[in-house]
Amino acid sequence: MTIWEPARLSGAGPRYLALADAIGAEIAAGRLAPGDRLPAQRDLARQLGVTVATVGRAYQVAARRGLLTGEVGRGTFVAPAPAAPLPATEPVLDVAAVHPPGHGQVHRAVAPILHRIAADPLAVGAEDADAVRHRIAGARWSAHAGWHPASESVEVTAGGQHALAAALAALAEPRHVVITTELTNPGLLAAARVLRVELATVPSDAAGARPDAIDRLCARRRVAALHLHPNLHNPTGLTMPAERRREIAAVAAAHELPVIEEDPFGALLPDRPPPVAAWHPRTVYLTGITKTLAPGLRIGYRYAPAALAEPLRAAARALAWAPAPLVAEVATQLVLSGAAHQLAAVRSAELAGRAALARDLLGDRVAVPGPAPFAWVRLDHDADAIAALARRRGVAVAGTDEFAARRGAAPGLRVSLSADDETVRTALRTLARLLPA
Repeated sequence: MTIWEPARLSGAGPRYLALADAIGAEIAAGRLAPGDRLPAQRDLARQLGVTVATVGRAYQVAARRGLLTGEVGRGTFVAPAPAAPLPATEPVLDVAAVHPPGHGQVHRAVAPILHRIAADPLAVGAEDADAVRHRIAGARWSAHAGWHPASESVEVTAGGQHALAAALAALAEPRHVVITTELTNPGLLAAARVLRVELATVPSDAAGARPDAIDRLCARRRVAALHLHPNLHNPTGLTMPAERRREIAAVAAAHELPVIEEDPFGALLPDRPPPVAAWHPRTVYLTGITKTLAPGLRIGYRYAPAALAEPLRAAARALAWAPAPLVAEVATQLVLSGAAHQLAAVRSAELAGRAALARDLLGDRVAVPGPAPFAWVRLDHDADAIAALARRRGVAVAGTDEFAARRGAAPGLRVSLSADDETVRTALRTLARLLPA
């Protein structure tokens, strides 16, 4: 047996999660083997420059993941390698991912578009002509509640994550601070970790991120940007009312703070309020069709004011250059024909029915405000333990750790409502039997 000597931690997000991830990576790489002893919590805390509580929580997370085991009086050890799993009698029901299924009506709408393109392949690839049409489609898809972005201010991206990472890279340098909520989009956590951007959090109330907390944080620290997810917030499902958006826009304007406004699910809301971009001119608004229609249609749309357009364009090109022209053309024809909005309306109605089912089965602990493609199950203790128990019962859900931008974020589970009806119904019933009374 050996005692592990860790490297320094790096990346954004909670330090205890970074340490738990580092332990997992060391085990996966074979640098930590079954039976190896880890340092005492106090010793490791001193080595890494963190608190003993941070190390203790990291060890707990790693233990819940099946990576570590503790022996009273002896220490913490890498767990024995698990035996080969028995053949599963039932498939795991995946209600962790929120991608729409991308079949049925979407396939029927896409098929004739692909036939037309196949009949005239040279119609795709005339970059100058295509770019104008694609921007027009992006502006039309983005417009809502009286807000109509100019098509020349819209760029097409290779999906929402591409747009988000490029916005983060353009507006914040390594070690710069970006504000977000305590529970936030995992894509932001991943991008911030890779780009070495620090995430600072503000609390939320029933209306969303609190403007007073944003104001105080901006007064105390030098902040590069504010990240918001006002419509069907991931993971809580909250939609921010118009008055809160105006208040936040006023705070951002007072501090000359750029805003990154994510809206991947907004088209599911028939009456969503105007975006923050309608009130604050330094807002980068991000949307797309992937999360609404089909995961294979990986196309995003980014609106930005002229002053921010060039750095955003340069960052997007460095990360993925441009979206695939064929996929962009399919998305453009769906949007300009009106089919994309019709499909979103059908999807919204489906999700509203599933939200009602989630409330019936899971009770008051579940938050499904509006046609969100997921339900947030509020808990008052360790969500990861329940997520692990659900997995053993054949249901995969997403736990708090996937969304926590700070230690101590409110515990809960995100349950996707995007799969087929039978999967959603069975998964919700299984979860209802596991949750505490």
